[in-house]
Amino acid sequence: MAALRQQSQGPDDLVHQLGRLEELDVRQQREGPPGPLRHLNHNEAGRRGWTAWLDGPADPRRGRPVPAGSRRVRAARASGPCPRAALPLLRSRPMGGGAAIGLLFNFAFYGMIFTASVYFQHHRGLSALRTGIALFPAVVMTTFASVLSGRLAGRTGHRPLVVTGMLLGAAGLAGWATTGPNPEYLLLVAPMMAAGFGTSFALTGATATVMSAAPDKYSGTASALFNTTRQIGSAAGVALGGSLLAGPAGFTTGLRTSMAIGAAAYLTAAPLALFCIPRKAPRHLTG
Repeated sequence: MAALRQQSQGPDDLVHQLGRLEELDVRQQREGPPGPLRHLNHNEAGRRGWTAWLDGPADPRRGRPVPAGSRRVRAARASGPCPRAALPLLRSRPMGGGAAIGLLFNFAFYGMIFTASVYFQHHRGLSALRTGIALFPAVVMTTFASVLSGRLAGRTGHRPLVVTGMLLGAAGLAGWATTGPNPEYLLLVAPMMAAGFGTSFALTGATATVMSAAPDKYSGTASALFNTTRQIGSAAGVALGGSLLAGPAGFTTGLRTSMAIGAAAYLTAAPLALFCIPRKAPRHLTG
């Protein structure tokens, strides 16, 4: 009978129950020490608003402010169904290709950053500060390359910039992979600079391609897709690099193997950019 009663409840009953649960939770917080209530307000401020429990609209049935959760459920019901991204948009060549390129260069670059930091600290015995200084050539190039890419895009379009960046990144990691088991630090500066420059040089074009492929009302979906695929690439690169460093082949062999795989990822992204990124900068869609 309880299950049947729950199934027969309508949306209004669900909203009422959600509001009741939130009221009970806050009442318990208010009856307890003042500290937990303050923490509750701070933690829930982004979702409920800073004054959600103080000046919310009154419920005519109960004469008390309606909890923020109930108000937002009612607002969502009133606004209608959420818009769904059209499948042809997600299958478009610029959208899917740009996201795949972002995944690949994040996979290669952040895999390199992770394995290089472990190498400098645990294999060469550098402190955390000196390791950061050793990685500085790769990081500083990202700022310079993004500025340069943005200025050149209006003249050349994004495709040659992305292809050039991926080839530079591939050359950098391939150079590290072939330097031997114990190379001098100066031999690693150029590979790190090439990887950092190439990744940032391609980032602007890949981002612009993905965002321009989506109409304005789907810009949030396009941004989320691109950022999510990039984070997946970063996580996969770090995971693979750590596995290879701790693998049975040994630390230095695992390091060079990780760099070689990163170079292959860059090389895969280069022809993908030729196929997916428009020759000229695409005109932003509206609607």
